[in-house]
Amino acid sequence: MFERVARLSDILSDTPYTAKLSDGTSLCLVRTGGELFALVDRCSHRDFTLSDGEVVEPFILECPWHGARFDVRSGCAIKGPAEESVEIFATRVKGDEVLVERISSGVTHD
Repeated sequence: MFERVARLSDILSDTPYTAKLSDGTSLCLVRTGGELFALVDRCSHRDFTLSDGEVVEPFILECPWHGARFDVRSGCAIKGPAEESVEIFATRVKGDEVLVERISSGVTHD
C-alpha cells in the first residue's frame, strides 16, 4: 500500500532527502537521472544514514562515512566496504505528493 512521505518540490535533484514511513522506517529519497527513487536510509555496512551522503554520478549514492556506493535503482551495493544491498521502495508521484511502497529487501550484487 502506497503511503505519502514527502512533497516532490522539497526534493532537489541529486540531493538525498530524508523521509519517514508511518511505522518509523527512515527513507532516503533521491531524484536523479530524471527519476525518483526511495531506499532505506541506512548503509548496510555500519547502519549510518545514506541521506547524509551524495549522488556521485547518476543513480549512484555514496555513503559519507566509509565511501560505500549503492545503485539507487536496485539498492545493490556496488562498492565496498558494504557488501549487502539495501531495501528499496516503489515510488509514485501524484501532483506534488511523493508516495512510496515497500517492494524488496534488496539483493546482493556480485
